[in-house]
Amino acid sequence: MGHIIMPAFAFRSALSEDSGVRAGFALSEADMLGHLPADHHLRERLISDEVLRLGSEDYAEAVGDLLFALGATAEPGMLTLGMRMMALLKRDWRSLFRLDEMMAIEAVASHYLRLRNQNDIEQAAIFAELKAMVDDKAGVLEALVEAMTQHLAFNPHFTRDVANADLVALSALFASERLPADGAQYFDQRFINYLGSQPEKLGDIHWRQFEGLTAEWFQRSGYDVELGPGRNDGSVDLRLWHRGAQPGAPPAVIVQCKRQKQKVERVVVKALYADVLEERANAGLVVTTSDISPGAAKDVSARAYPITTANRKQVQDWIQAMRKPHAGMISDLTG
Repeated sequence: MGHIIMPAFAFRSALSEDSGVRAGFALSEADMLGHLPADHHLRERLISDEVLRLGSEDYAEAVGDLLFALGATAEPGMLTLGMRMMALLKRDWRSLFRLDEMMAIEAVASHYLRLRNQNDIEQAAIFAELKAMVDDKAGVLEALVEAMTQHLAFNPHFTRDVANADLVALSALFASERLPADGAQYFDQRFINYLGSQPEKLGDIHWRQFEGLTAEWFQRSGYDVELGPGRNDGSVDLRLWHRGAQPGAPPAVIVQCKRQKQKVERVVVKALYADVLEERANAGLVVTTSDISPGAAKDVSARAYPITTANRKQVQDWIQAMRKPHAGMISDLTG
């Protein structure tokens, strides 16, 4: 195992860049340290002014721990290529390969990745050899390619060339009203992955990001979604229609988003009911990072309001359902 010798500040900078780029975030050193576990064995050394000597595998493990904290991977640490393949096969690999066969596949696949990382012209021949080693076993090549894709994306031993414009500031989740501008999504997948790994941060995100998160869930659930402007929206944050509804039809559901720590009070429910009547909607929905208050719940029940609540637990379930760690990091591995 090789070693890297650098001042602690250089390690902090490298870890911020390596973990941030691989998770898709523009990550500051403060962000990096804030997501390194409090009991991590490198923390005290990283915040020192010392010259550090770290094993290359120890460094890679730290990157893996940060990627897990940022939601980009499903497990901490830095898996080997073989371990990634075994996890993706989802069955006993020993029924498919002997140990020496698996080690040979991992060695050839690692060689291919090194060649690809160096833009070596021999990589096509090596991949053909690799394919011949596994192609007669159904599903194995697909699992191997995915394992290689993940390994190339997440292991800091391979370089990553990502334009700054392709990164998003993690701080934007907590401080920015800006939502994705491409029209195809309302909330960034990287933020979904992050909140899946850091569920306690849900109540701290910007209120506009919370509206975007809610809109993203309902769009993926098959609704046509109209997201309000955020400000001066007449208290209606989202309007939902069943897919294919006639133009001009009343909304199926109107949604009020409440990113707050206190429980949603009766006045919010009464105002939402008035909006349901005004817009001739079928129902109203309160989506909150807290829950509905007992008084508000009593009003809904006693007055038969067509209003339901998605509380913090429900929203966290939405996030887990939408979470896609490992997604979208490297495309066209064999090209």
